Amino acid sequence: MSVPSARPRRLGGRIAAAGLTVLLSTLLAPIGGGGRAAYAAQPVPPATPPVISTPRTTTSAGAAAVRIPEPDATGRVVVPLADQVPGRMPAVGVPAGWEKIEFSGRDPAIELNRVDGRLALRLRSDRNSFAVHRDLVLDVRKYPILTWSWKVAKLPTGGDVREPLRDDQAAQVYVVFPRWPTPRTASDVIGYVWDTHAPVGTTIRHPRAPNVRIVVLESGPGRLDTWLREQRNVAEDYKTLFGGQPPRAGKIALMIDTNDTKSAAEAFFGELTFSRLTISSH
Repeated sequence: MSVPSARPRRLGGRIAAAGLTVLLSTLLAPIGGGGRAAYAAQPVPPATPPVISTPRTTTSAGAAAVRIPEPDATGRVVVPLADQVPGRMPAVGVPAGWEKIEFSGRDPAIELNRVDGRLALRLRSDRNSFAVHRDLVLDVRKYPILTWSWKVAKLPTGGDVREPLRDDQAAQVYVVFPRWPTPRTASDVIGYVWDTHAPVGTTIRHPRAPNVRIVVLESGPGRLDTWLREQRNVAEDYKTLFGGQPPRAGKIALMIDTNDTKSAAEAFFGELTFSRLTISSH
């Protein structure tokens, strides 16, 4: 099943005033060298407090600072919300293992806490735009299924990914695919977003960054304050959106912005994992 596609009359959207060029320039610092694409989001039942551990990693040849995650005992590649979970929470600031980038405005609100029985990263935006990101050197052809949970408490008023002057979203997940030797200009990016107005299934080819594709997974306030579990076949999404086989993923980013609409938003992100395609994934 391919990515649902809508053809909005106006292709629009930009990630903050600085644009996706800044996002890519920052995220794509030098790093080491078939099934259904979409799955309906399901409400996540209350969770028991998880056992948090840092997954095993290996070092990428030629880039000693980059750690390549290895599967855990269940065969999943875990993208931890923090490499070290603080003993006291809430823990304000960027979690260990992640980096912050600010595009517009000031005072980004980032907080790690246990929410509804699970570890969660809380992002709050007030007329600003920012993201947290981390290295992730991963072959998505081997581990194509990206699963995560998120909860949105507040949507940016009037936000719409199709409109350049209103391109704000409360919750955004980006997978970056560096292409060498010019990753800053040739890399591909897939973004999964929760939009205020654009219909679910809308796909956008970014007008200012043609190597970026946005997919709307959730829309509107109907499921606010509810944990939702999302699952995507990233490899199939890549083939549908860009054509051809995907290169290795190199970065993953979580983002929130309200600078265009001059409003506010709040979102929570749970653990992200990549896994192999299984019968249950179909």
